[in-house]
Amino acid sequence: MTEAAGRPPAFRVVDLIVAEGPEGAERILIAGLTVGVAAGEIVAVLADGRAPAEALVGVLAGRRRAQYGSIAVSGSARRRHVGPAVPAGLSVVRPGQWLPGIGARPAVVVDAVHPEPRAGDTVASSARGAARAGSAVLLVTDDPETAAVADRVVHLNRPPQPPTRPEPPAEAERFSAEALTAAVLGSLTSAGVAPQRAALVSRVLVDADLRGHFSHGVGLLPMYLDRLARGGIDLAAEPEWISRDSVVAVLDARGGFGQVAADAAAEHCARRATEHGIAAVAVRGNNHIGMLAAYRDHFVRHGVVGLVLNISGPSVAAPGAGRPTLGNDAVCMVVPRAEGRPLVVDFATGTVASGKIRHAAHRGEPVPPTWLVDRQGRPTTDPEELDRGGAVPVFGGHKGLGVAVITEVLAGILAGGTVSPLVHKQRAEPDRAMDCSQLFLALSPSAFGDPPVDELLRVLSAAVADGYPQGAPRVHLPEQQEESAEAAAREHGIPVPARVVESLGWTADRTATAVGGAR
Repeated sequence: MTEAAGRPPAFRVVDLIVAEGPEGAERILIAGLTVGVAAGEIVAVLADGRAPAEALVGVLAGRRRAQYGSIAVSGSARRRHVGPAVPAGLSVVRPGQWLPGIGARPAVVVDAVHPEPRAGDTVASSARGAARAGSAVLLVTDDPETAAVADRVVHLNRPPQPPTRPEPPAEAERFSAEALTAAVLGSLTSAGVAPQRAALVSRVLVDADLRGHFSHGVGLLPMYLDRLARGGIDLAAEPEWISRDSVVAVLDARGGFGQVAADAAAEHCARRATEHGIAAVAVRGNNHIGMLAAYRDHFVRHGVVGLVLNISGPSVAAPGAGRPTLGNDAVCMVVPRAEGRPLVVDFATGTVASGKIRHAAHRGEPVPPTWLVDRQGRPTTDPEELDRGGAVPVFGGHKGLGVAVITEVLAGILAGGTVSPLVHKQRAEPDRAMDCSQLFLALSPSAFGDPPVDELLRVLSAAVADGYPQGAPRVHLPEQQEESAEAAAREHGIPVPARVVESLGWTADRTATAVGGAR
């Protein structure tokens, strides 16, 4: 940010990031504000709404915590602003609250978001009075007319526009599930994939989009096709059973499509659990298998509880670390119900699945600052940083790291004889199989005396809902978000970023028109 010509800043805000909301679903209020103000200068920060303006004032006044950033006042120490604190030499005032001796302060913030007008003491006179007294004045407002009194105006959350930035986000194309499946199938078979195998991969990708998990959906198809062309996915590979005579089986995927080995493992595991009460299948030498919940039908059909664990290449940083040294591993549990949809719990060990960040990059959108750190370990809202050496923080601090280690031991060390730091990253090494691994577990309720699964799940669900004094929010249990996403997709079509559609060369004559206007 340019300061007043020839004058060093007396007051600086650097890389300030503020967000609100639950972890993994945050709303960004301030996306990296940097501004400097010289002594005697008035700089207005014009917010794009009241909430961001209030957030900025709250942080500057020490009433609110910021996720990242620092504040420096001339003559006082620069501090990282991770908790409420007000640097020495800084005052926050409202018009009408003029403080004695304000001219002795190196920096003054005029809070024009919550004015307390008093005759003869308007926003303009408050700001100009402090500037005449030699203070560096930062005027915070969401009103363009109020901001006009300043020497300079800085627009909060308006990103810089260097020439290397991608174009503004394009509108998504919308497809029905059937049309999107047909389009994916056509692209895969055109690349030489056998129809039956292409149908499986298409189903898994479209299922993820249908459930709102775009990180694992059709947006992956261009990468899959590139890996096919370069040899990272072996077109003709047939999974090979190393052993399958006991309750524990081992399947070598041999570097083919990950979905092929995963589907075979899920079916075998679920069926064997109905015979023995419990079963496990280890899959090694595999590639990306997509959304783990995509294999739920095998467990549901056989009436067994399923647990799937997966390790992947390094993209996650340990608590407080900056470099990606762990896989964004995944865990999924499937609990069939006698009536209705199964309970599905499916999550990554990173704060968010890496694919969600890439989906935001496809759409040209920022991400919440808790989703990603750059190569220096600093929170960032730029999704492109993920492929520049950035990392996804592990979820839940050291407890989340514990879940990741459990997954590494079960799905990595036991199932595959490997760990995520040894797995090849599919984007960085498109010519090599990932050599990742999965563990599929299944348990039959009948082996445990046929407990009343449905009834106890209802008790559990009611207990969760009863914990909200004002009534449970719409989404308060696993699977509810997916049900809502699927209903919307069925009605309005599945959105696929135009950038992805263009890269695949899809045109209107390659996709069937669907009811409701979706392709």
